[in-house]
Amino acid sequence: MIFFFFAVCVSNTAFSQLRCGAMERWQMEVKNNPELRENRSLVEEKIKQWKKSTTSNAYTIPVVFHIIYENESENVSAAQIQSQLDVLNQDFNRTNPDANQTPLAFQNLAADCNINFCLAQRTPNNDTSQGITYTQSDISSFSLYDNRIFHDSLGGKTIWDPSKYLNIYVCDLTNALGFASFPGSNQSRDAVVINYSNFGTIDVQPPFNKGRTATHELGHWLNLLHIWGDGSCGNDLVEDTPIQEIENYGCPSHPSPTCSNNGDMFQNFMDYSNDACMNLFTDGQKDRMHATLNTQRSNISNTVACSLPYEDVGINENISPANNQQYCGTEVQLTTSLYNYSNSTIYQSDVYFQIDDGEIQSTTWNGNLPPLSSVEINFGVFTLETGEHNLLIYSSSPNGFRDINPSNDTLSLSFILKDGTPFEFQIQTDNYAEENRWEILNDNNAIIASENDLESNQLNTFSFCQDIDSCYTLVIYDEYNDGICCDFGNGYIVVNNQITSGEFNSEAVIDLCAVSDIDETIEKQQVTIFPNPSTDWITIQSDFIIKTISLYNILGRIVKEKNCYKDEEMLNLHDLKDGTYLIHINTINDYNYYQKIIKQ
Repeated sequence: MIFFFFAVCVSNTAFSQLRCGAMERWQMEVKNNPELRENRSLVEEKIKQWKKSTTSNAYTIPVVFHIIYENESENVSAAQIQSQLDVLNQDFNRTNPDANQTPLAFQNLAADCNINFCLAQRTPNNDTSQGITYTQSDISSFSLYDNRIFHDSLGGKTIWDPSKYLNIYVCDLTNALGFASFPGSNQSRDAVVINYSNFGTIDVQPPFNKGRTATHELGHWLNLLHIWGDGSCGNDLVEDTPIQEIENYGCPSHPSPTCSNNGDMFQNFMDYSNDACMNLFTDGQKDRMHATLNTQRSNISNTVACSLPYEDVGINENISPANNQQYCGTEVQLTTSLYNYSNSTIYQSDVYFQIDDGEIQSTTWNGNLPPLSSVEINFGVFTLETGEHNLLIYSSSPNGFRDINPSNDTLSLSFILKDGTPFEFQIQTDNYAEENRWEILNDNNAIIASENDLESNQLNTFSFCQDIDSCYTLVIYDEYNDGICCDFGNGYIVVNNQITSGEFNSEAVIDLCAVSDIDETIEKQQVTIFPNPSTDWITIQSDFIIKTISLYNILGRIVKEKNCYKDEEMLNLHDLKDGTYLIHINTINDYNYYQKIIKQ
């Protein structure tokens, strides 16, 4: 596609300054970097492919005004800046006081663009800001083609990240009232530049005294072309603007037809009319600007730069591996917890980690993290040598900004990997967990691990690593000699997915070597349950007549119970929440069978 409107020469004006220097500036940029023309082609393709939303979108764009001055007459005041910001918010929302001056023929085309502008409340480094920078320079004026304005070291001000901020420079601009960068331009100069003497509405002389130079240039920054298409009866790529011969100056009388139209739309902000004669954007121009804000400039309205810095996240714990813990084998799962310490939502954060002296790796988390809450981030499984290891993990750049409190960003820990067979075992206690304790004994009956702090009516989970070529024994004790089932609850024991009944007297003894790597349940040949996992119905088949079926949740509470007296029965799980359950089957010969059931 050939974009002729970026290659033509712009007609001369009768003014000593160009009304707008955007096209001349663009031609200079392309001459220095021809690849920019291809960038513009890609931007246009993105806009073509973008489809309008069925609902009206509103956008808020953070603005930083860079005031570059040599003397006090060029040092515009905060009030002047606010007056310009007010004009932009009015013109892009059709609340401008002169909106009623739009001719009747164009009123049905006039658009509320739903684009708002705010003073940036933070810098790219996440320090507080008023959205204004002041730079006193020894440069008396800048020309349309002068790049010094964009660099601290050359007498200007280095641009803030243009993907997050609209940068508006105000200076003594000698040969144009203003200019702007089109989307896809050089990022180090992606900005709007306005001459101080036609900026805002305070102490500004007509005919450019109503802040419309900035409105016009922001139209270019949002990818609008001049309404005459920068060519005789040219094309501005907007369907509802009349084709007109050339630019209009001053304040013509309506209608002023050219190119067989019924009247030029010289009231459009993208013409060259006096400020007092401009009063509208069209629906087509609105769509083109919205397309730009959904494609090439999509990031800028999604930043939080309009709010004061608040981003404070950190690594509050590492879920796996945990500090000073020992793990079996040579593989370790790395899962950490990112915590939002701030009072507002976090949508993005970088998280980094380093194992021992290895390479620092990172991921970018995206989501919705409410204030004072955490989210787990899973980095995957890593294979390491056995022995002690160090882990460093830290967060950075919440919402794309510097963290205001780096003191809680970082967590460091140590963990040990050893050769062995991993065991996870669970004890579902009854009402009196204080009666229970467990021990793991080695081949010589020496205690190598123990615990006596169990919670009542809870599924207490523990893990253990058995040395290679060793056989250990797990012993669960009950000091009142009544086990953990069934008079005072429905307790049971699970080791490597093998379930053992809680019906015992003073102790239950489990040979860990016998259950190593077993995923089957005991006595499976006598009872069959399928499908498992299940989304609704399960079928239970038994070698003996089934007397009762009881289904327990992980808290040990009965959620379903059934009498049957037959050797096959069905149980509907549809109304249960997804999760793990324990089924207890009692047969007519008083055989008790337990198995885990997964409801999906």
